[in-house]
Amino acid sequence: MAYRLPFGKLLHHSTRNLLILVYGSHFQALDTSTGAIIASTCTLYSDNTDQEPTTPQVKYISTSDVKEGSIRAIAFHNKVDGSLLASSGENKLLKVWDIKEWKLLSSRPVPKRVVSIALNNDGSQIITADKFGDVYSYPTNPENTSKLLLGHVSMITDMVLTPNNEFVITADRDEHIRVSQFPKGYNIESYCFGHTQLHILPWDSDLLLSAGGDDFIALWDYVPGRLIQTLDIKNFIQNQLIEANESNIDATNTISESKNITVMSISSSIVMQHIAIIIEKFPGVLILNWDAEQRHVKYMQTLSLNANPLDCAYDLRGNLWVSSSSKDGGDIEEGLITLFLRQDNNKYEKASRDHQLVYQINKFGSMKNDVLPELYTTSQLRKDPTDWRKQKNQNEDEDVPEEATQMMGIKGWII
Repeated sequence: MAYRLPFGKLLHHSTRNLLILVYGSHFQALDTSTGAIIASTCTLYSDNTDQEPTTPQVKYISTSDVKEGSIRAIAFHNKVDGSLLASSGENKLLKVWDIKEWKLLSSRPVPKRVVSIALNNDGSQIITADKFGDVYSYPTNPENTSKLLLGHVSMITDMVLTPNNEFVITADRDEHIRVSQFPKGYNIESYCFGHTQLHILPWDSDLLLSAGGDDFIALWDYVPGRLIQTLDIKNFIQNQLIEANESNIDATNTISESKNITVMSISSSIVMQHIAIIIEKFPGVLILNWDAEQRHVKYMQTLSLNANPLDCAYDLRGNLWVSSSSKDGGDIEEGLITLFLRQDNNKYEKASRDHQLVYQINKFGSMKNDVLPELYTTSQLRKDPTDWRKQKNQNEDEDVPEEATQMMGIKGWII
């Protein structure tokens, strides 16, 4: 049986109406102002009959790959005049793409599989974090040599480069978050412990949002390593879990109420100052609101889905794009991409799968494959399910040295 591959990763440009949708070893580019697919690395999917519209004409991007591998990390050079996209994946190749002419500029091997990518502000350096625990800086020009910036003793799970390019923040499987100076990564500024994923708030870039396999997210002032807030989020999804288990979603495909939740993805909208959170095997998206006066995040609402989401991204208008996958790879009522349209009251309205902005991608996007990839791997990374807040309190009671309590772990986002 052939399955239609879901989009496992979404990335929206910070200054252009451009969304990258990744599926397997390929990606497609979508204009989020019109809904038109503008470029693709493979032939568009189509099951048209004579009564249906013809497949749209798009720019085909040659990948020149001999060895394919699922894309695991992508990043834009997020400047108005920036024209670069970097990607890497299971084939251990670092690729640089021109998003103006939609062509592959370079492809070079990397020593280990990359899990996260960032480009510096002038676009001259590509920063990669890999499964071996190392962070490298690669010149955009492939003829120049790479440089090792820093290393962890365990696998890195996430990395962000701060907007001012002063720090590179890394999280590893042991739930250590390290704030290092950039490009002098051997100079460690601080630690923030407890998670495996990172997000910097675009409207307050001194703050870092982190999450992992706990029932809460954490907000940090990352330069001094000071914890500002933890927000328990499991309570917000209990009612949604009950409804999902009573609906057409198989209960075995959703998270258990008795287990810790695992955050897969975080996206933020600078227009609305909202934060969207994707939780592994949870059929919905949590929306948090930013309280500027208190400098805290607050729960706002849960957006319901008929399938489990994989990733999400905000566009420049504040609309939220969500990719989903059914348990068996079958058709999803909402389509592979669900769009939540921003309303005047800062709420959201779910668009139909035939809405002009998602029609092409739901009709012609992705491709068919005989095997579905493993979609839920984040929860497998965690070694110790202990709530690090309780562990920290225990360490303080037992008079454990401070440096030992700092090295406990994280994954996060700068928001």
